[in-house]
Amino acid sequence: MPQKTHHSHRKLMLVGPNAPFQYVEAYKSLRTNLSFLSGTSGCKVILITSSVPEEGKSNVAINLSMTLAEGGKRVLLMDCDLRKGPLSRYLNVKRSHPGISNVIAGQCNLTEAIASVNGAEFALLPVGPIPPNPAEMLSTDKMGSLVKAVREAFDYVIVDTPPVSVVTDAAVMSRLVDGVVLVVRPGVTTIQGAQLSKKNLDAVNAHVLGVVLNGYDAKRAGKKDGYYYSYSYDYYKHDEDEASTSFSPKKKKKND
Repeated sequence: MPQKTHHSHRKLMLVGPNAPFQYVEAYKSLRTNLSFLSGTSGCKVILITSSVPEEGKSNVAINLSMTLAEGGKRVLLMDCDLRKGPLSRYLNVKRSHPGISNVIAGQCNLTEAIASVNGAEFALLPVGPIPPNPAEMLSTDKMGSLVKAVREAFDYVIVDTPPVSVVTDAAVMSRLVDGVVLVVRPGVTTIQGAQLSKKNLDAVNAHVLGVVLNGYDAKRAGKKDGYYYSYSYDYYKHDEDEASTSFSPKKKKKND
């Protein structure tokens, strides 16, 4: 699988032999945290969302799926962005491949809709044809049955959704998953945006597992950085640009 592709002005960097060591280790750390949650609370269907576009949530969803699969787990990545369906493009799966919308409409079964990903050990359940009513389709009983089926067939199901502050899709899907991971990105996510996203998730009783800080550059940001001071994230320090993903399941005290 190619290590980089492009969407807008962002790079999609994938874990692999050509990725920076710190980048790979950050995702292994995220895998360890989620594996602990899975072992102690049965958390295996995990929704990935963000506040706004360009925060790298699909990047996180793909790399997390790859890292979990490399650990020997059966992993399915679900593209529940029924408005754009970006994962087929990122992972070089034909746009004509059947997917979620076909299964919901009764046009194919789940096995026919699941696609293999060249060079990766996880499977992809793409969107299929873009439906005219994404949020309504996600809220149907058939969608609930689909999630139940993949839950039983895989060790982990990673669900990629649109930004929670832009449309309601992530909030709708949160009722079907075990937990939600919110992706934020310095220079893109604002404090107000992150707070609004958390508020929207809390409003539907979503189980927020933690926050992934994507694209943090320790060389350009000191300890008094606004994100560090306001959110008190546990940063994964490193020396590589565009190569940091850290998971913070809880806050630190500001005087730590």
